[in-house]
Amino acid sequence: MLFSLFKKKIKPFNSGWLSVGEGHKIHYMEVGNPCGQVVLKFHGGPGGCCRIGHAEAFNLKKYRIVLFDQRGGGKSTFEDIVLNNTPQTTLEDAEKLLKHLNVPLNDIIVSGGSYGSTLALLFAEKHPKAIKSLILNAIFLAREKDLDWSDKESGIFYPDLMDEMKSVLKPKEELVSGFHRLMFSGNYEQMKTAMQYYGAYERLLGSLKPSFKPVTALFDDRVNSFKVFLHYEKNKMFLKEDEILKNIHKIKHIPTLIVHNRLDMTCPIYQAYDLVKQLENCMFKIVPDIGHWSPKLKKTMIKEISCFLEKYDN
Repeated sequence: MLFSLFKKKIKPFNSGWLSVGEGHKIHYMEVGNPCGQVVLKFHGGPGGCCRIGHAEAFNLKKYRIVLFDQRGGGKSTFEDIVLNNTPQTTLEDAEKLLKHLNVPLNDIIVSGGSYGSTLALLFAEKHPKAIKSLILNAIFLAREKDLDWSDKESGIFYPDLMDEMKSVLKPKEELVSGFHRLMFSGNYEQMKTAMQYYGAYERLLGSLKPSFKPVTALFDDRVNSFKVFLHYEKNKMFLKEDEILKNIHKIKHIPTLIVHNRLDMTCPIYQAYDLVKQLENCMFKIVPDIGHWSPKLKKTMIKEISCFLEKYDN
């Protein structure tokens, strides 16, 4: 019954753009039952986009899934892609969108994966009384050590790739600042270099035979995505150190589901474990698989979300 749902082509029952200020217009979609329980979904990135498939794990006859492209991502439009583009403005945009859709700020299920889990947790901490439950995967807590993982520590597994990336930068130049310089230089060849190396590195983590493939052309959506990503990386995600866990007491009682691949090399599992230890009402499922995302992770999430909602959404 559950998997038959996914064979049908999912279409939004509502979509559009919402002006949120500073020249930004966010694109949004609503999927499922217009009168159903609201699920607010945050996509990953920073610089990613929402996809209709993000609604797949929910019973579309029962739930109303609200999806939106964050500033600078997907179909959202802008005058200046990085102007006031922060997690704080993203949370404000989510609030404006819910108001625009006539969704009261209460009894909401909030979901997100990777950087989307960061935003989901921040949104819950900002509105703890409004959250019915949290559904998260591939936890990213955005602490300094979490940022250092991909930029420094992951080099213990990929020293060759680290050296190759450093070879295209100035001597002793840090990866983030160096590739940010290249990406925002306005120089076409320098931007291709940034995309070829640092733009691909996170996707290569977990690969047994990784290699940097030449970038032959630049496409607007990928350029925009990577600019937003570097903007956040350079500014340490615009968060105070350990901001999420320092405020976790506000939401530790909220029913929470966390699903994480055992060998996620992009967001190592220690982040999920650090979070789980601070929660009082949490279902934690470790998937015996490798990668930031995988078919086994998706299959497990579908099953676990169904069980979780059956228990907590009555």
